[in-house]
Amino acid sequence: MHNDSSAKRNRSPFLLWPTVLLYLLPITAGASPLATEGVFTLGRVEVTGARDEDPRALTTEQITEEDLRRFNRDDVAKALELLPGVHFTKVGARNESTVYVRGFDLRRVPLFLDGIPVYVPYDGYPDLRRFTTFDLSQVTLAKGFASVLYGPNTMGGAINLVTKRPEKAFEANLGAGYASGHTYQAYFNLGTNQNWWYLQTGASLFNSRYFRLSDHFRPTVAEDGGRRENSYQRDRKASIKIGLTPRGDDEYAFSYTYQHGVKGTPPYAGSDPATTPRYWRWPYWDKESFYFNSFTELGMKSYVKSRLYYDRYKNSLFSYDDADYDSFTRPYAFQSDYKDHSYGGSMELGTRLLPGNDLKMAFHYKRDVHREHNWPNPYQRFEDEIWSIGVEDTLDLSERWQLVTGVSYDCLRTLAAENLIDGALVDFPKDRGGAWNPQLGLFHNLTETATLYATAAHKTRLPTIKDKYSYRLGRAIPNPDLRPEKSWNFEFGYRDRFLHRLSFNAAIFYSRISDFILLTTIPDPANPGTTTGQNRNVGKVEQYGLELGLSGNLTANLEAGLNYTLLARDNRSNDDKLTSTPSHKLMVFARHRPLSWLSVQADMNYYSNSYSSSNGARIAGEFAVVNTKVEIEPLPNLMVEAGINNLFDTNYAYDEGYPEPGINYFTNLRYRF
Repeated sequence: MHNDSSAKRNRSPFLLWPTVLLYLLPITAGASPLATEGVFTLGRVEVTGARDEDPRALTTEQITEEDLRRFNRDDVAKALELLPGVHFTKVGARNESTVYVRGFDLRRVPLFLDGIPVYVPYDGYPDLRRFTTFDLSQVTLAKGFASVLYGPNTMGGAINLVTKRPEKAFEANLGAGYASGHTYQAYFNLGTNQNWWYLQTGASLFNSRYFRLSDHFRPTVAEDGGRRENSYQRDRKASIKIGLTPRGDDEYAFSYTYQHGVKGTPPYAGSDPATTPRYWRWPYWDKESFYFNSFTELGMKSYVKSRLYYDRYKNSLFSYDDADYDSFTRPYAFQSDYKDHSYGGSMELGTRLLPGNDLKMAFHYKRDVHREHNWPNPYQRFEDEIWSIGVEDTLDLSERWQLVTGVSYDCLRTLAAENLIDGALVDFPKDRGGAWNPQLGLFHNLTETATLYATAAHKTRLPTIKDKYSYRLGRAIPNPDLRPEKSWNFEFGYRDRFLHRLSFNAAIFYSRISDFILLTTIPDPANPGTTTGQNRNVGKVEQYGLELGLSGNLTANLEAGLNYTLLARDNRSNDDKLTSTPSHKLMVFARHRPLSWLSVQADMNYYSNSYSSSNGARIAGEFAVVNTKVEIEPLPNLMVEAGINNLFDTNYAYDEGYPEPGINYFTNLRYRF
């Protein structure tokens, strides 16, 4: 439950900022200007070039490599927090970082790497903390009106991580850093472009033994304060990309990426006596990927683009008896591991042969295989086949008006699903389902800098293997007959640039969701007179809100900005609260460069209260967190920085009972040549 005295302490930093907010109100931390240097353009799905060429760029936001390093956003979840409409949160019981985009979670806003889907086959929930940003050139986010060219399951949008591509004969960037909690990181990226071929490679390492809690934290049964229990994490990543550019814009690239992660899950440290602490550790969280991307021109006005991929996922979870982490005897203590893989591909055809039309068509195919094992039981195997076909056209109605239309059809078929009964494997019933996704967007250029737009999109999400077949640790029975979730997404927006220095954006959005998959209480068919849970398509949800952003250079030496998100989510099916999304979110930043070699930066994130349990019993209190840093450039391309995160030592949590780090210090060194 929310603690009043704790909440008062958490508000105090926010009360120090009214003058800063008034000072920065005319400005924002929206996405940075669009850029292409060093970007692997084959990895893009939606065009994010000049806005007068493709209106879709108005509904797609971008975080550049400069933004990632400037705000020290070393993982994808914290990077996305920079954008309006995005709420960062933690799945505390699993120690997983995730985001909500206009109220939609990662199952409904899937993750892509260079246009290739990388969401986890079993439940669609990748841990975004495991995806570091050191090798990325940009992160793009499409909301609501995401292109049908992405493929299935983009119900609330799509997140695309775009890797680097070398532009020079030899280029490199590297960095290292140290922070509180015996935390250190190091990375390098090397590349060469030899006109008709190129090579890009890189590696990174992140290691943290623990983090320290705020001095305002009150000890609990499972957490005595100071060093957060079981809060270690380690991540390693390596990648290589080889590309051929034989003629014109033709390009063919093969990529390989390996990720290895290890982490602990800090136990529950909240005030709910009914919540039992979990003592969890993840011995490994591994992903290995093989990708092929290509682009081939067909004449002067047409092209074909293809993607092929194979992903391997392995992770293990150990649930221990107690904080000694050395025994597995009590109920729900277990040793579990997953061995999953996915493979598939897509092909996109585009042409401008029809005057005033930019016509594109894409076909996607994906095979997901999930194998799980709880010792000493045998492995269970699940396999889904997914395909999608979509057509999209951008029509120039006049010099000032453009119309974007699209439609896709997604289909899912279960090929294998094994049930474990009394130690023996038997087959679940298999299912098949599909859904149509039409959408329409109208864009009007009011002036050379101002654009007004309105979009409507009918989007769907196919149920995951976990949705259909999980027993939820004995609390539910499977439902292989689940249908796709459906949503109508509407948006009305405006963008402009004032005085050649200030960028302004505003958007009003509304989503009406039906057939939402909810855990429902039903009579237990195996035990007459009792009840159990089952996932069913019974949910109805409305999500709506407002996004505002303003940013730019106030003077030659001062850049500043803010963005604000108002979000309301209404559960029309029952009294359960929708979690992890506060009604108000505000991000403010300012960067001052008094000398050519010196800059000072501060940023602040404010979140209002949010629900942390479905029945509303637990609340994560409002908070404001302030970060500061100083950058020095003693030599060209050499950057030294030092800073403080959570400057006022705020005691806060995204998920009640799972407090975040208190005040902590860092220093980094970066070099580019």
